[in-house]
Amino acid sequence: MEKFQKCHLYAKSISAYKKEETLLLFFKESGRVYGLEKEHAALFLQIDELLQKHEEGSIQTFFPQVPAEYIKSLIDLRLGRYESDDMEEYEPPLEIGCFREDEKERVCYDTGWILFYVAFENREVREKIEPIFSHLCVKRGGGKKINVDFSLKDSKWQILFNGRPVAAAAPKETLPLILQENMIIVHYQSEPYLTAIHAGAVAIESKAVIFPGSSGSGKSTLTAALAADGHSLFSDEIALVDCEGELSSIPFCMNIKEGSWGVLRNTIPALSQKESYLRFDGRRVKFAPPLNLSQKKSPVDMVIFPKYSAGSDLLLKRLSACETLKRIKEAGYQLGGELSERSFEKILSYVLEAPAYLLEYGSLEEAKRQVERLVRG
Repeated sequence: MEKFQKCHLYAKSISAYKKEETLLLFFKESGRVYGLEKEHAALFLQIDELLQKHEEGSIQTFFPQVPAEYIKSLIDLRLGRYESDDMEEYEPPLEIGCFREDEKERVCYDTGWILFYVAFENREVREKIEPIFSHLCVKRGGGKKINVDFSLKDSKWQILFNGRPVAAAAPKETLPLILQENMIIVHYQSEPYLTAIHAGAVAIESKAVIFPGSSGSGKSTLTAALAADGHSLFSDEIALVDCEGELSSIPFCMNIKEGSWGVLRNTIPALSQKESYLRFDGRRVKFAPPLNLSQKKSPVDMVIFPKYSAGSDLLLKRLSACETLKRIKEAGYQLGGELSERSFEKILSYVLEAPAYLLEYGSLEEAKRQVERLVRG
């Protein structure tokens, strides 16, 4: 597979990377990224060459068939007067207080990197939350420690990590999901990482596939179904890519939204017996323990963007790096630090170099088979 080649034409302010008909530009000062494809990429390179010998006001005369506004936008782009908003600021660490031993009765949950010592204020809170984390329960352990407490005010619950609030106060019905979300953030932020992509992730025969997608795309359902079939699970929500380009597993429960309960009833029979929980958006969710959780790290071998549509035929489309970057942004991601030339090159090498596809499907079984065929070649 041909890899991106770095162009040194813009070394002072822009780093450019070219592969086939795709051009990615990284603006060093602002840490922004811009992608161009096919004739647009070729036009940009032509303009760059012309600007070395001609005044910018005369460039339009070389391209009489191209709208003047578009030529101007490419000139502005080349001269640093316009920069894309394709990449977000990095995610700052979640602020938590300092751990202190106390006399409260606490239950310890070990994520492998963090020990969460949870003090349940009453039986009702305990019964609501404990089933979601029971698979992580241990007596004691070593590692970074966080006390988790709950404070009730005006019929809403505030979550505190080491005495510091970490989320807005919420009704009891949504408390479990907000707690898990913040525990996941603290878990992956406790170790250096490159990027955390809103994606499911599994390994099929030692080849890791990530499924980026926004809520409702079918990524969690497809990920859960593949894990239930015996493939190794990294996570159904976060594809955590470390600074060496490898995926790490996140040992929290899978979140199965109500629209998928019927689809997965035969795949995960125990799901029908699970209690449902209310999400912040009003939808209900059931939790399933992480099946076949991967015990080792793995590089990203493939990126598949699922798109579920009831009754639709299976459609598979190969995506370019520009399309992949755009879709990852739409799905959502966080960066482990401010985007630099070096970290962008890592994202390019570890994620954007992997083959990427759009997979539209109406049948979960067909989607699973297609994914397995793709991975196995």
